[in-house]
Amino acid sequence: GAALLWFGWSGFNAGSALAANEQAVLALVNTYQAAGASLVTWILIERWTAKRYSAVGSVTGAIVGLVLITPGAGLVTPVGAALIGVLGCVVVYPAFSINKNRVDDSLDTFPCHGVAGFVGTVLTGLFATEGGLFYGGGFRLVGAQFVASAATAAYSAAMTAIIFGILSLVMRMRVTAEVEIAGLDSMLHKEKAYHTDTAISPSNSFTSNDHDDDHDDDSEVGGA
Repeated sequence: GAALLWFGWSGFNAGSALAANEQAVLALVNTYQAAGASLVTWILIERWTAKRYSAVGSVTGAIVGLVLITPGAGLVTPVGAALIGVLGCVVVYPAFSINKNRVDDSLDTFPCHGVAGFVGTVLTGLFATEGGLFYGGGFRLVGAQFVASAATAAYSAAMTAIIFGILSLVMRMRVTAEVEIAGLDSMLHKEKAYHTDTAISPSNSFTSNDHDDDHDDDSEVGGA
């Protein structure tokens, strides 16, 4: 799933140029630069904090990098894209811990897309080759990016709250605890996506010793 998402993001960012030109190529390169840098940064932080690596963490780091670079994919250099991936990941990583403890967001949508999108937009104001802070543009672009991000976040939060409030008056907005524990697939859709309750026990497992015993029995029968 992550591979398909990453592949699709290639067209998402590069295609924003609306042409097969240098900016499209730059956006594509920067997309992979930021995603790779964020992936490596994530697993290093995870190793330092949790004393382990994880496949889920690696995938999450890559997706965070994809989100971080999207606002400025065609506006920064490849080095800038890598720095956005590293710095952005460091800033976004703690948001996942806060999210898990205080928000019912099993897919970590808010930190991965909301926080990372906000951070990536602001970092674009630092690394953009035209008007960026690190390229002599001062704080004008950084300020504009921050204000635009804050306004977008406020608008999105307000409209979501209004839509949620209206819908909550006419329909249930969350399943019951019993349905949630049992699983929505089986309770609401009457099917299972993952059959995890069919475990192989030692008594019915097929081992090499069983194979050897069967082979010996066959030899005896053949010999007889």
